[in-house]
Amino acid sequence: MNVTGFSDDNNDTFLGNQSDHQSNSTMSNETWLVWNTTVEVYDIIRYVAYALGIPGNILSAIVWLRLYVASENPSAIYLAALAINDLVLLSLERADIYISSSCRLCIRLLAYAHYSADILESLLILSYSVVRLIAIRRPLQVCCMRFNMLPGNG
Repeated sequence: MNVTGFSDDNNDTFLGNQSDHQSNSTMSNETWLVWNTTVEVYDIIRYVAYALGIPGNILSAIVWLRLYVASENPSAIYLAALAINDLVLLSLERADIYISSSCRLCIRLLAYAHYSADILESLLILSYSVVRLIAIRRPLQVCCMRFNMLPGNG
């Protein structure tokens, strides 16, 4: 064998060609097994997300939308909206499978609702972060605004 390892001692045969046919069949089986495993793991993760996400988002929205919680904490509105938005995203994730392909308008409306909820989630997280930043950077101004807005102080 030469220094490169591409030929045998006689320098007349390319070693890669000797097992080319066998490696292709083995690789396709291995690739198929890896792909099947990946799909199964993805399905398990999706079902766990449904099992935890749907009841979790419903309970989270109920907790954050209670009157005494929402009135005391302005961030509660953002968190409740985020929980409702996640619930919509989870329910629309695979809804197009259950609609017949003849109803193209229904599929387009579901896709539009899913796309809108997906963008809304990023905007809700951004707005929640801005509210938290304002509350951290200017705590006295937020406190004074609440005090001035009370009845009888103006």
